[in-house]
Amino acid sequence: MRPAALQIMGLCVVLIAVLAAGCSSSGKKGGRTAVGLRPPKPPVFLNGPMALLLTNAGGFSAHAVLESGAPANGVELAAGELLGQGGNLLFAPGRSKASGQRNRAEEFAFIWDVAGNRGYMLNDPLQGYAPVSYGRLFTNLATSTTLNQAATENVAGHPCQQTQVTVAANDGSVSVFRVWRATDLKGLAVRVAGVSDGTPLTLTLSKVKLEAVPNDLFQPPAGFTKYASAEAMVNEMVMRQGNLKQRPTYYLNETEPPSGPETRSPSRLY
Repeated sequence: MRPAALQIMGLCVVLIAVLAAGCSSSGKKGGRTAVGLRPPKPPVFLNGPMALLLTNAGGFSAHAVLESGAPANGVELAAGELLGQGGNLLFAPGRSKASGQRNRAEEFAFIWDVAGNRGYMLNDPLQGYAPVSYGRLFTNLATSTTLNQAATENVAGHPCQQTQVTVAANDGSVSVFRVWRATDLKGLAVRVAGVSDGTPLTLTLSKVKLEAVPNDLFQPPAGFTKYASAEAMVNEMVMRQGNLKQRPTYYLNETEPPSGPETRSPSRLY
């Protein structure tokens, strides 16, 4: 066997051993996911008070970027396509700006009912979905104060009026945000800045289109398998990936005459 093939097989053996050890140690703990992988949480602009600020403009589609810190100088936490219709939101993450590649957390999309603070987590490679919910509900915009009424600021190509908004939750807590509402987009919040768990966050919407979004987009796709929980779905995904890793990654046809390392290419079994 060629040195490159030996390296590939050696790496697969190590990965299988690690996966097997993780599965055997975590399988005894019903609440833990395999290999210590926890289900990703929805971004805070879905399951936090910020979501209530995105429900006033009817149907829209936009590219959403959530950053820690000020825009352009902050650290990107989430980015992708955001759809809204009334009190429903759908977020499909894209590739990381830093790496340019999709990581495992970015394989999960979310459909969200803002009023109920619940929805579904979807995984396209697995063709599955699972219900997700949070107990705290964000009931209303307690106050809304216009800041510097005579001035407008351009955000993502839209003239905006700044307001300060306080969102109240059913547990008595309040959250204060600075909101940039686009005057040419029926007051849609194209930028929201606030603090979550002590971290300053900024959500910016770009490439915004006001358009009706079909209601069936806010339901799990037909043909997707329902899992009892997000943990169960992630466990299934990890186990399936583990089974794939146990297959031989490459098959070398040893009946071929030697033709040199540059011309002999392995063929995949799958």
